[in-house]
Amino acid sequence: MDPGTAAVMVMLSCNSSLCQPMNSSPVPYSSMDDCQTALAARLAPWPNGEMVGRCTAVDMAETRSIPEGYAAVQVTRGVGANAATTTYFVPHGN
Repeated sequence: MDPGTAAVMVMLSCNSSLCQPMNSSPVPYSSMDDCQTALAARLAPWPNGEMVGRCTAVDMAETRSIPEGYAAVQVTRGVGANAATTTYFVPHGN
């Protein structure tokens, strides 16, 4: 996943016939791997499918927004015409 792409976790609460979004905001992650790892842990208390979730890739360069708690950091390598800039989305420190 390129550094300009993040993932968002969305959770649904389910009963025998209906799933509804949880009453919470989607949780942003800096990578799909981070999201998938957190999703497995988050779903562990509901082994019978009472809660389901999905990680979805979000290209923040396209949405023009950065999730709350994250900052955009630009790193430039090289000089002049040979310079290349990459934007990384990283969690804020305290």
